Amino acid sequence: MRRFKNSLLVLCFIAGTSFAQSAEELESPGVNRVAEKLLCPCGCKMNMACRMDPYPCRTCWENKQKILKYQKAGLSDQAILDQFAKENGKDIIATPPGLMGSLSMYSAAFLGLILVAFTIRRYRRKPAAAGSAPSEDPALIRYHDQIEKEVEKLD
Repeated sequence: MRRFKNSLLVLCFIAGTSFAQSAEELESPGVNRVAEKLLCPCGCKMNMACRMDPYPCRTCWENKQKILKYQKAGLSDQAILDQFAKENGKDIIATPPGLMGSLSMYSAAFLGLILVAFTIRRYRRKPAAAGSAPSEDPALIRYHDQIEKEVEKLD
């Protein structure tokens, strides 16, 4: 009986310490600093510092617990990122687009804006006046005269 009580006490202690992590610890700036550099493997295409509904995302929650555990063990941010890359592959590391990636997005938006401006400008030109004199082309004058004669016959 004494052995059963000791086993139960040890089991409760282990369970209590595993749930002792509060949301404040998991949402600390240190954990979020590392979590922002990792992509969530649940498929949401966000980083692990996301606020996806239902909050918290179960996958992010578990990975933040790992990050907190590694930080308490004294690992640096880069060592934690390397550990996650080793466990889950290099695709888990979020790489920022860099200078050329950012410039390409803004340049595409700028070129699109120029295209829209030219299109609007083209369609805003005033159409030719309807009552203007026909051009001096003799074939056009002949057909115009023929149309006028046919219209007179209809009256």
